[in-house]
Amino acid sequence: MAKDFSCCQYHLSRNRAKNSGRGLTIETVYTLAPGESVGCSVTTGTTVRVVNPKGHQVVDLWAFVESDPTEYLSMAHNRTAHYTTRFQAGHVLVSNRFMKLLRFIEDTTDGLHDSFHAACSAQSYAHFGSDRQYPNCEDNLQKTLHDAGIAFQITPPPWNLFEKSFVDEDGLIHDGSTSAKAGDYVELNAECDLFMVFSACRSTIGNIQGGDPAGAQIHIQNRQT
Repeated sequence: MAKDFSCCQYHLSRNRAKNSGRGLTIETVYTLAPGESVGCSVTTGTTVRVVNPKGHQVVDLWAFVESDPTEYLSMAHNRTAHYTTRFQAGHVLVSNRFMKLLRFIEDTTDGLHDSFHAACSAQSYAHFGSDRQYPNCEDNLQKTLHDAGIAFQITPPPWNLFEKSFVDEDGLIHDGSTSAKAGDYVELNAECDLFMVFSACRSTIGNIQGGDPAGAQIHIQNRQT
């Protein structure tokens, strides 16, 4: 089972083993309410499924190389590697050193996931004029890394799963309400040993959630031969 380090209280929904005839698969499911997060150590070959149970939730995702956390999933390097702003099933997502980290296996959405925006933070809430402060994804990441003993104070821009953004012909970035439907998911496969962090974004700035955020599930599947 993957080690997990949460910065907030999450609900461990299920931890089960099943034998498919090709070896034993151990599945761990974490349920995150809006504003909650979890960090997990995953080994090479682990399948990670990020599920949007009710269709109203953006999930910030980070991945750090287990042996050297200064190497991490980089949105800028992936836009360069794939020459697109929208990563799709079949792409292999790379690090800030162009090493293969995650294979994009399956996507049941319309393929709109944001690779531009920084993680929400206390400062971003203030910047956009919000007079309310919610648990934010930057603090979630930093607390999770600290609890895992990872000394890394920079917050890389996350891959914002289920967040709709696009660039128009004038170069302006636009946001829309997530088009993810209830039960939609993204499935990834670890190409190396990683420490991954998932944060169920609480922000309602710009109505990116399509209403009130509704939580997410993280399924970690480890196959043991």
